[in-house]
Amino acid sequence: MRRQFEILYEDRDILVVYKERNLLTIRSEDPKTFSKNLYHYVHDYLVFHHERPFIVHRLDFETSGVLVFAKNPMVKERLQKCFEERTVVRLYEAVVREDVPLGKTIRVKMNVEQNRNTYRVYRTKEGKEAITLFQAINKIQIGTALKVEILTGRKNQIRLALHEKGLTMIGDTRYAFDKDKRMYLNAYYLLFPEESGLKKREFFRTPLWIAEKLPIKRLSDK
Repeated sequence: MRRQFEILYEDRDILVVYKERNLLTIRSEDPKTFSKNLYHYVHDYLVFHHERPFIVHRLDFETSGVLVFAKNPMVKERLQKCFEERTVVRLYEAVVREDVPLGKTIRVKMNVEQNRNTYRVYRTKEGKEAITLFQAINKIQIGTALKVEILTGRKNQIRLALHEKGLTMIGDTRYAFDKDKRMYLNAYYLLFPEESGLKKREFFRTPLWIAEKLPIKRLSDK
């Protein structure tokens, strides 16, 4: 049976994997996905080493990308604190249908909130702050490939930010109402701060649509 994730790095404290698209990160009580989610697959892998995974952060079902699992509660709490304090560098790539001029960094700052009934995230004056930066890097056959940096970690933040700017993320059926073979959003880079206590702090997987190599330059550094 083909493994449902790719291992990028592992030590006694963490397991770093690459999640495929159209795969839940967390456990589910839904019979259709109860044993078909990333947590389940990672748990089955670690149990052979008498270890268990602890979820540190998530990616949306449709989004592929790099994810870190802790192997004990102390590491989980320490890493989650880094996310809460906004000290983790998180870079994504996305593809939009529009012809976006290359090079200029665009900043989208808004407050967002999730509807408890529909689970849809929307812009509001009283919601949580969401800050997204994006820059058009190159053109591909189906559109413009963007480099994206999030300074906060809100649900559907990138999708909503691009929608607010009138851009159509390819395959985003929730906000752009666009259908394709996949949603073109991929998380390719994570960098934890020194206070994370990790032996290795930088994790990278070659992007699918933009030309990006190590060392990585943040959009927020400009």
